[in-house]
Amino acid sequence: MYKRIDLDQLIKKAVPIFWENGYRAVSYQELAEGMGISKSFLYNQWGKEQLLLDSIDSYLSENIDPVFHFIEHSKKGVEAIREVYHEVANSNFNDDPCTCMLMNIALELKQELKTLSPVYDQFLKNMRNSYSAALHNTYKAGGIKDINKIPEFVEMLVGLMFGLNLLLHYKQSSELIVYIDSFFDLIE
Repeated sequence: MYKRIDLDQLIKKAVPIFWENGYRAVSYQELAEGMGISKSFLYNQWGKEQLLLDSIDSYLSENIDPVFHFIEHSKKGVEAIREVYHEVANSNFNDDPCTCMLMNIALELKQELKTLSPVYDQFLKNMRNSYSAALHNTYKAGGIKDINKIPEFVEMLVGLMFGLNLLLHYKQSSELIVYIDSFFDLIE
């Protein structure tokens, strides 16, 4: 009797393996062992590049898209973004290392793996759209005086998120919160 294989669960198992090792350094053997499958099944079912893309898609769907949805639809406006940034700063990097999986992979492979570019570009577009919606809500509530500054604020917030993902490796949560709040004080 054949055992039914849940491909979605296998993909989810690949996410931390790619994050911990990067794309280039991880071998088919390490992926297969970590996913609990044979190397030949991995090779025939996906190939390494397709598994990476499926892993990123799974990660975004499960972890990032709900955050963007929260930010975009929250009545809190810019405060919803601040809450998310505080949550990132307070996350335990060792318990949840996938906080910056897409950013790490993109830095490693953006020029080399052309199939990653549209995924990364869509991620950035979704981030910017959710931030823009939150900032427009803040403008409507009177929290931002000049609507023309919103695109500039969006880019500042995108840069801040990239900075946070790097600083998580080196700074304490309390230091990051001060850093975050000083950025949000600039949004008038």
